[in-house]
Amino acid sequence: MTDTTLHELCKGFGALLSRSKTPQFPEEAARVNDRGNLPLHAACSFQASQDVVDALLKAYPQGASQPNGVGNLPLHQAAMWQAAAETVEVLLLHHPEGATCRNQYGSLPLHMAASNQASADVVKLLIEAYPDALHLQNDDGMTPVDLALADESASEVILALLEGRPPPPELSRRQQAEKFMERADALERKLNSLRGSGGRQGRDFKDAVAAVRRLADCYPQALYSAGIDPNELEIALSNAMVDGTMAGTRRGGNAGDAARKQQMAVENAILDAVKKRSKNKRDSNDPSGLEVDRDDDLGVRDRVEDLISSIVGLEHIKCQIRGLRRTTEICDLRESLLPDHGNGVRGLSATMLGVTLSDEAGRPRAPHMIFFGNPGTGKTAVARLLAKVYHELGILRKPKFLEVERMDLIAADQRGTIAKTREVLEEARGGILFIDEAYTLGMTSKRSRAENAGNDAMNEIMRSIDTDEAGRDSPLVILAGFPTEMNLFLARHDELRRRFDVTFEFPDYTCQELAEIFIDLVHAKGFYLDESIRVDYIAKLLDDQTDAHWRSERNGRVSEMLLAGARTEVRKRIRSAQFEELEVDPQLILRVDIETAMLHDLK
Repeated sequence: MTDTTLHELCKGFGALLSRSKTPQFPEEAARVNDRGNLPLHAACSFQASQDVVDALLKAYPQGASQPNGVGNLPLHQAAMWQAAAETVEVLLLHHPEGATCRNQYGSLPLHMAASNQASADVVKLLIEAYPDALHLQNDDGMTPVDLALADESASEVILALLEGRPPPPELSRRQQAEKFMERADALERKLNSLRGSGGRQGRDFKDAVAAVRRLADCYPQALYSAGIDPNELEIALSNAMVDGTMAGTRRGGNAGDAARKQQMAVENAILDAVKKRSKNKRDSNDPSGLEVDRDDDLGVRDRVEDLISSIVGLEHIKCQIRGLRRTTEICDLRESLLPDHGNGVRGLSATMLGVTLSDEAGRPRAPHMIFFGNPGTGKTAVARLLAKVYHELGILRKPKFLEVERMDLIAADQRGTIAKTREVLEEARGGILFIDEAYTLGMTSKRSRAENAGNDAMNEIMRSIDTDEAGRDSPLVILAGFPTEMNLFLARHDELRRRFDVTFEFPDYTCQELAEIFIDLVHAKGFYLDESIRVDYIAKLLDDQTDAHWRSERNGRVSEMLLAGARTEVRKRIRSAQFEELEVDPQLILRVDIETAMLHDLK
């Protein structure tokens, strides 16, 4: 859903107060756009007046506690877009816990205010609501005062508040003028540094092109997995380098212009190679829209890419895995090209490789992760698949996947909890440890005599993560749970949060994705569909027969329920055919089976 009329009105406010008197206003105030923003988010982003914010909160009070697509509450938006202190005050009044909530980048509202020149009154309100925020870091390791200092334009009053000292006396006009001059000088220095970075970017770009060429020579399958034909790419790169230089010379530009044109030509050559390869792959698909194996065209089967492609949706997770794969392959390439100092037999000199490949970075280690998502969004399935993928890439020693929950880690006393947690960590060694509903570790249990039994388990997990650098064989830990509960849990356990570098949000499946999952399940169970059944047909049925809220509580389980209902209809058809002595294909699912299952089983 794109921006609604109410979203647009929140950017101007004039007609919104009149519209707030209409009967449909409460329903409109609860709608989100395609970025997950409520009208309240839009109002806070566009510095709405107090009357507008009050009207939206009155129509939909829960809006103050509802995050958008990147985890920002309306309070985050107000802090980021320099909303009035009155707006921040009323948001805190409706949802005091908002000051303790982090977005998907680990930022509290105070982080947003400190880095976006919010007023001193807003900063003071956020500090009073959550004093501990002064010392907490975001995912980049920055505290609010670090962000304010990095901005170079924060006022002395803001810095004093963030550093916990009394604000300085008010400046005279002369002193204010001097401060403005200092800011102007700082901006000029920043512009000069950006101007000088162009040369470094050019050198880095040449190193990157050299690295791609060496990958094509030594690991062509790495480029194939990225959708690029190494031979076509080499020809395109050579032509682009020549064409870019000649274009700059013909037009009478200086050396910098020629270099930029050459860089653009090379970038376009790489993009064209990717597009051409992607088009060839699409053309090789069968009419049903499902890819078929073409080993003669694509070379040796790519096990890792097969596993990644089996995930429906979740493109952000696929990109992360592919990026880690590229890094791993470049590290392997560096190892093969650099000289072996033990016997001096193999490899090129470091000077011939350039900065990109001669960097002693070592093989990458997959980061510990946090998975947020509603039930059935695929958190466990993706974690289980990651164990296989990372093992194929050589990042994990074995494809071990161990799923546990609170009861598997907590015992009746502290000693028992530590022993159980260590036993689980040892069992998962070399693979992935998946802790489902991890937020329950922050809950107390009447059966446990130790009030902090969950803390003992978490401390043991953190100890395993901290000591992992030496042996590099401790399990990769994934914490999973529902979004709201996990955000509150991690806000209370900042030490644990800082040890998990990557957070993935698992959005609810669309009807199209649920239809694709259904078809995958059908084939996995040995069934096949009638020729008239397509993905779009199933998606439209789901959209017509179910509502979004019902699907969000089940997600992938909707596809499982639909398949179970369709199989029941197949069995009924087989039993009735036995009495009438008719032949029935026991593996064929018809349109009527799906339509009947949709009516009776998806309620």
